[in-house]
Amino acid sequence: MSSSYVPSPPTEAPLTISRDVLRLLALVDITTAGRRVLDQLLYLSDPETGTAAISQNEMCSELGASKPTVNRGFKELRECGLAWSLEDGLYQLHPLLTGGAVSSPVMPVPEIRAAEPERFTEQRRARFAAQTANLAATG
Repeated sequence: MSSSYVPSPPTEAPLTISRDVLRLLALVDITTAGRRVLDQLLYLSDPETGTAAISQNEMCSELGASKPTVNRGFKELRECGLAWSLEDGLYQLHPLLTGGAVSSPVMPVPEIRAAEPERFTEQRRARFAAQTANLAATG
């Protein structure tokens, strides 16, 4: 089954992410798949609500990735608190990523969970140590 899905952004206005948010994203342990899903959700996000509408199949088509890969990316984002599903095909990005925009002012917003270095592989531990040292030097 092929798809001719071509997403259109809700706005052409640039998305600004602060240095503090970029610093936080550097410390969140998500795979490349998770980051690609997050980047696509950010691209599609509605500036008024901080939500992004895209189905699993559309995300697979957009990223050229398999359903298990896309599902793993969505799961990682949910587990670390960066994005979560509101309903099938509609995702809320954390307000920190959307300049405070949320679909409902009474929505519970999860805390973003930074990486747990003790669960990293040795290579990831070395990269994490380098990242935190760099942040300490520039902070």
